[in-house]
Amino acid sequence: MSTQTQTLQILVVDDDMLVLSMVSDTLRAEGYEVQTALDGSHGLQKIATTERAYDLIIADGRMPHLDGWRFIMQARAGGFKGKIIVFSAWLDEDERKRYKELNIDALIDKPPKTGQLLAAVKKIAARV
Repeated sequence: MSTQTQTLQILVVDDDMLVLSMVSDTLRAEGYEVQTALDGSHGLQKIATTERAYDLIIADGRMPHLDGWRFIMQARAGGFKGKIIVFSAWLDEDERKRYKELNIDALIDKPPKTGQLLAAVKKIAARV
């Protein structure tokens, strides 16, 4: 897919409404198509029912009901082949290792350095 001919489709999954709003507003301002989900279960529903597959998922690592790791495992098991950024606070080294074993594309700490999340999205967009 060329980003010149089709806009990147992104799903942001986070249990914090403020984070969802800030991240989605920033990405929309850059011209990306963005959908949001308040937890991993809702994210899986969005993946299953979307008309056009998501190119990228940005997921919080720690969420109630279905954490980021289980969400990613289930999304991959369900056939999701897109890129994944884990965007989370308070991950310990064991959690970081587990996420990297899932072959995610980036792991970004909250709060991010200025422009860090957007730079990671743009880097991924260039490869999609």
